[in-house]
Amino acid sequence: MIQYEPWKISCEGRENPKLLENIFSQANGYLGSRCAFYIDGAKNHERCNYLAGGFEYISPGVTDMVNLPDLFHFQLFLGTGDYLSFSQSLDMHNGLFERRSVWKDQEGRETQINISRFISMDNKHVSALSLEVTALNYSGDVTVIMGIDGNTVNLPVDDDQTKENLDTVSLLSVSETETGENYCFLKADSKASGRLQVAITARMVQSKGTAKDASVTGCPAKELNFPLAEGEMVRIEKILYTEAVIKDPEAASEGSQTLPKVGQDLYPHVINHSFEELLKNSEVAWRSHWEQADIQVTQKGNGSFVQSALRYNIFQLIQNCPYGNSTVSIGARGLTHGRYKGCCFWDTDIFLLPFYLFTDPQAARDLILFRLNTLPDAKKNAKALNLPGARYPWMCSIGGIEQCQSWDIGRCEIHITADVAYAVENYLEFSGDETLMRRSAQLYVETARYWAGRFSYDQRKDVYNLLFVKGPDEYCGVSGNNAYTVLLARNNFKLALEAVQRKEAEAGAEEMKKWQDIIEKSQVEYDSDRYLYIQDDNFLRLEEFPGKKAEDGSASYHQYDFDWLQRYQVIKQADLVLLMVLKPELFTAQQKTAIWDFYEPLTLHDSSLSFGIHAWAAAYLGLEQKSCDYFDKSLFLDLEDRMKNTGREGIHLAAVGATWQAVVFGFAGLSLGKDGKPKLSPRLPKDWEHLSFHFFIKGKRYLAVIDEKGGRIETEEKKKG
Repeated sequence: MIQYEPWKISCEGRENPKLLENIFSQANGYLGSRCAFYIDGAKNHERCNYLAGGFEYISPGVTDMVNLPDLFHFQLFLGTGDYLSFSQSLDMHNGLFERRSVWKDQEGRETQINISRFISMDNKHVSALSLEVTALNYSGDVTVIMGIDGNTVNLPVDDDQTKENLDTVSLLSVSETETGENYCFLKADSKASGRLQVAITARMVQSKGTAKDASVTGCPAKELNFPLAEGEMVRIEKILYTEAVIKDPEAASEGSQTLPKVGQDLYPHVINHSFEELLKNSEVAWRSHWEQADIQVTQKGNGSFVQSALRYNIFQLIQNCPYGNSTVSIGARGLTHGRYKGCCFWDTDIFLLPFYLFTDPQAARDLILFRLNTLPDAKKNAKALNLPGARYPWMCSIGGIEQCQSWDIGRCEIHITADVAYAVENYLEFSGDETLMRRSAQLYVETARYWAGRFSYDQRKDVYNLLFVKGPDEYCGVSGNNAYTVLLARNNFKLALEAVQRKEAEAGAEEMKKWQDIIEKSQVEYDSDRYLYIQDDNFLRLEEFPGKKAEDGSASYHQYDFDWLQRYQVIKQADLVLLMVLKPELFTAQQKTAIWDFYEPLTLHDSSLSFGIHAWAAAYLGLEQKSCDYFDKSLFLDLEDRMKNTGREGIHLAAVGATWQAVVFGFAGLSLGKDGKPKLSPRLPKDWEHLSFHFFIKGKRYLAVIDEKGGRIETEEKKKG
């Protein structure tokens, strides 16, 4: 379906429109939009526009990411008919979406319709749409209604992935609208708490014709009428400026605390620039990002599909990052889909952060600051569970209060707290940012206090057990002593002890002794004959899995019940295989091979997080064919809908991040040597002739190049971070 060029993806036809609406989504880290249009019949909950930090309560304590008014709303009246041709494309160099189509009505009249739109990377408040209408074989009048539709709604998705919700909810109330000679204005407030206010102004300019007010309830609009001679084209530009205020102190607001009262207050922001001028400015900003983040791949035979798909993955990472804002994080689907109610998970800390750490250290710093800023909420989470210290939430939106409503995930998948500590450790090691040392040390200590309360002491055996936990493998059920969680918790204790020894934080002698005790006496099952760490206490008791993976690639929980799955030796996603690449120093070479040989055949990869990590691990172990197979699945996971849910659930950002890590840490083998300097251990696929990328470590910018001569790293003068 998708055609690949080095800097562009495109497709012909209208098959699987929901998938394409997500693939062509656009954002700038502040504002995001799913590429769904009213003229295509997209429903009010499908035309999705989101704001970073734009959450509202849908029930006590539970939030959803508010679906904003439809910025790109327009209607085009051409009579009943069908498309003769239909193509769409995304230019990843500048973020421009284009659609070219020809419509034929029942009377044989053919009209060419060209749509272009972008969300500015130069000015986070600006977005724009261009509509060109050409009468190909007739003369006649054409009518367009263009405005801002505030009648959009949310479709909250249940945390249980097997449940489908069909009940929409309206989270916004339009409080003010206005139309002028060539503009529309809308102001709306979130209903439950009023914490979110948004104001949008749209300027419409047409090359000919007349305009009149066409507003309806909740949708200020202009009706544009123009006569066209055969072969004549009319162009309409719609320039938008969106500003929001989030009124509570825990959430994200970088704008003024007072929104404009009327449309004219926002009008100066959009009056003096054309679509092309604003696009050019945005392209300059995009170029700056690409200079830091681009990865160049040359395949044998001049193929460009890997290069194009890899750039698409990087494009999504760039456009969904809330640059300059440390009061929000990145949700599992970014700013382009409402899956998981817009919440962020461990995905950000483990799968996304490394990309920003090595390409844009300031963006990485902001993501770490989000975790540091929400430490007080993490302490509230622990207290609510009758525990000391700080427990980070499995799902969070406003601040750091737990949003997950299911017991087995929200209460038991507690590795998130150790993941956060690991992410902070990783950031400090590679950034060299000494300004956050003390705040990070406090995080280490408070999370260590949580772990000390969460482990259970067995006096009979003088050991500590971590009971009622769920590791990254969510098919394991609620078990005991999940190895991933226990080993990362030990790492968390070690970080806290070292921070206190450096006098960056304070802790009592007794609690420090307990931390050391847990490090030494916490239980992880290990088979010394096979050099194999056992995933958890239950795993070897389970029967062989009698089922099989769905042939279409969809997740097994759609055909098998979770309760049934948890009773078999079957793994949803990388668990110990993930820890093996995150903390390779914890394992010997024999142990790493044993982990792969035992667990990889049992893994169904029913999470999008799994393929990229297995690609990285396989490359690390020198398993070229396996690494290439898994990389292909991760690279094209969304573009080719490998899991059959991208159209329904949006872009899988964690998979995108894992794909980047598979290239940089897997194929290139980037790491720090014992001397503290970056080094490469290249393991390129056989059909790759060249791989190069820039990266930052401790403020220095480097260029990595791998070709027929081997791998080399060059130091560059430019600094960032």
